[in-house]
Amino acid sequence: MLPSGVVPSPLARKRLLLLSDDTGLAAVLSSALSALGGVVVSTSSGQDALRALATSRPAAAVLDLPVADAGAASLVAELARTGTPAVVISGVYRGPRAAAELRRAGARDLLEKPFPLDALLASVADALGAPPPTQVDAEDEVTGSTPLMPGPIPADPFLVLDSVEPPPGRRPEAEGLARPPPDAGQVRVTQPDASPPTEGHLAYAAVPRLLVALHVGQVTGALTVSRGPVKKIVAVERGAPVYAASNVAAERFGAICVRRGIVTRGALEELRRASPDQRTGDLLLAAGLLSPERRAELVSAQIRAIAWSAFEWRDGSYHFQAGRPPSSRLALRLDAGDLILDGMRRATTLERLRAELPAEAHLAPRPDPAFELYALRIQPAEARLIVLADGTKSVSDLVRLSERPERDTLAFLQACRAMRILDEVTRVLASTRRMGFM
Repeated sequence: MLPSGVVPSPLARKRLLLLSDDTGLAAVLSSALSALGGVVVSTSSGQDALRALATSRPAAAVLDLPVADAGAASLVAELARTGTPAVVISGVYRGPRAAAELRRAGARDLLEKPFPLDALLASVADALGAPPPTQVDAEDEVTGSTPLMPGPIPADPFLVLDSVEPPPGRRPEAEGLARPPPDAGQVRVTQPDASPPTEGHLAYAAVPRLLVALHVGQVTGALTVSRGPVKKIVAVERGAPVYAASNVAAERFGAICVRRGIVTRGALEELRRASPDQRTGDLLLAAGLLSPERRAELVSAQIRAIAWSAFEWRDGSYHFQAGRPPSSRLALRLDAGDLILDGMRRATTLERLRAELPAEAHLAPRPDPAFELYALRIQPAEARLIVLADGTKSVSDLVRLSERPERDTLAFLQACRAMRILDEVTRVLASTRRMGFM
């Protein structure tokens, strides 16, 4: 049975090869392709993809290039030799020259990151002679469930965030296959070899990485995360969070308004009894207790709080569903990069950060960051950290050199890893020239 939100497709039972070393992106793409009926074989290296190709020829392939252990053109050519149409996605190979070279090698299409997920699905369908998929509204799997009394919840996130003017300029984009990513062979891939087709475990794809994947794929749909009886949902439109819901009572909009002193619990219950079919925000707006601007502010903060509260979940599961967000939502769009960066700063613990960012690890820039630095609200001390993270220094070195407390330093570095701005590499000697951001 196909997940709700996507109608059945002629892709049903088609074997599809998916190559990506980004677990979050692989999870989202695998979910979307599986929802169309495809049987997805997911790999994280070029050699694994070639082995899968030799075992059983897929009907089509989606390749996230480049990969550290295989040349892009040779990998595409091998797929073409077996008659397997390949759709390439990339944040490094960009522009008409790269597209022309990939097509000469045998690629069916090239989509530059960030790319619309629906365009990728349509390209795969076209490669197989199938009609483009048709989507309907994504279901809200959360708000219909029984509200839970909360346990410990994160600190109140309804704070005014400081902003910093973004640095001028823009990162030059690589043009053509003749310009390979710097030091690609040093990147150490730590993700598992496969991601589940429609749902998976947060131990392998944490919420921040999933949100990054939704941004990279410019996805419109809903991400549901669960841990025991607790469920949360974040809906995105073209990769930007626009709606969130939770079955934790304290995270409902009415409970937030009571905590903020906008309405008393008794008055809210009376309003609900008088109009049981109305949304809480509409009731408070009609009663003159809430202005449209204040409502938008609180809903935006609610989205952040619900997303942040799941940032450290590793013993839960996720489920992605393509489809349009709820039609009754407010017209809001949160910046995914700032949501992730602020959430890592505010909602992660030092214990978790030390466990997931070893002191001996070395970090260096990726050639294909998911977010441009100029678009993020990065503080001056954080910008200095990015300059220092050139592969020659360990995490413990960066903490010592930082002008900020250890937790703040690790939170920023981990946010950069989640946003694929920095990645763990083998140690680089001080004399080695590396790509930098400044």
